[in-house]
Amino acid sequence: MRTHSFKRFGPPSRVAGRIVTALALAAVPATVFLGVGHAAEAADLDDPVKKEIAQQIVSSAENSSLNWRDQFDYIEDIGDGRGYTAGIIGFCSGTHDMLELVEYYTDQVPDNPLAEYLPALREVDGSDSHEGLDPGFTDAWKQAAATTEFQAAQEHERDRVYFNPAVTQAKQDGLRTLGQFAYYDAIVMHGEGGLDSIRADARDHADTPADGGDETEYLNAFLDARVVEMKKEEAHEDTSRVDTAQRVFLDNGNLDLNTPLAWAVYEEPFRIDTDPDPGTDPGPDPAGVLISQHRPTTSSSTEDSTLTADRAVDGNTSTRWASAEGSDPQWIRVDLGAGATVAKVKLTWEAAYAKAYRVQISADGSTWTNLATETAGNGGTDEWSNLNGQGRYLRIYGTARGTTYGYSLYELEAFGKTA
Repeated sequence: MRTHSFKRFGPPSRVAGRIVTALALAAVPATVFLGVGHAAEAADLDDPVKKEIAQQIVSSAENSSLNWRDQFDYIEDIGDGRGYTAGIIGFCSGTHDMLELVEYYTDQVPDNPLAEYLPALREVDGSDSHEGLDPGFTDAWKQAAATTEFQAAQEHERDRVYFNPAVTQAKQDGLRTLGQFAYYDAIVMHGEGGLDSIRADARDHADTPADGGDETEYLNAFLDARVVEMKKEEAHEDTSRVDTAQRVFLDNGNLDLNTPLAWAVYEEPFRIDTDPDPGTDPGPDPAGVLISQHRPTTSSSTEDSTLTADRAVDGNTSTRWASAEGSDPQWIRVDLGAGATVAKVKLTWEAAYAKAYRVQISADGSTWTNLATETAGNGGTDEWSNLNGQGRYLRIYGTARGTTYGYSLYELEAFGKTA
């Protein structure tokens, strides 16, 4: 499942997460949530409208976008020990669900681009290895994802492995729509065994409604247990998908997950004002699509021949670019093609991060315009949104190292559109 470390948003400067969240939540009109009599008539999470809401909320955490249908072709190794993470729910090559997906897809469409990788997927299952998958697997995934058959297969496996078991268990525990969603989001990140563990811990502290307990009290216990489980893994240490999303709905008494909804994940605000039409995209991501991956790159220097600039745009967070050690300034440049527009830039730093740097764009590679400036970097993941850059070349220009080493990026990702 896809995870995130620290994210940065704003126009283009850091914005305190608590301010963003407060503004987003305050902007939602007051809504009266009816009591138990209304709950009996409320739709469960498997209602088409509620299910669409659920997919959009999960996508806000997994993909930083409400448009979950844009994620069928997503694939990368995010360095969490699960191998490749891909698709609408974060199927992983190391956690068996990707293998089951490709097996199901191949049963439906034997002659497909991924079928030849089934032996390799069986070998790497349970590990983070790419052996037998590289270099062609990611391209094959994207090719398959352009077909309606593979898209349908992803939705089928999402429902079979995650959505249906979570909703069924939540209903058995007497939970309404919000509780059903809390179970679903938990199983997406932690798997069925993780959900069972979180549920068991919650039941040690509160009874489920089916056992005569108070629903709000039980859900608070469940979310507390979920946060504890998340913090066991460094990749999941940001708990905002609980703290500033599900907990907000619960504190508002919105047990039926009624719109309007406003929440924040990784400091980015989201909202669903009215019930969505199932099967209708919520619209394109305003940041556009990833336009930097596999584009030509150059850099001021490299530490050695295994740490070249192209490693920062290969979609693999286990590879990286590193500059020569001990000198400033250093830079890495990506050729996006003539007439590109850049709306967002995401930088995933190795331990050798930049304390100070500029995000720049140029039409000719000679004259540069600053899109964003960092003067107090602390490594991790930096994300700059609300950019408005136009040009061919994007450059990260480091002016002060955060360590005694050089500058090193696992991934440089630019989002926008090309001409």
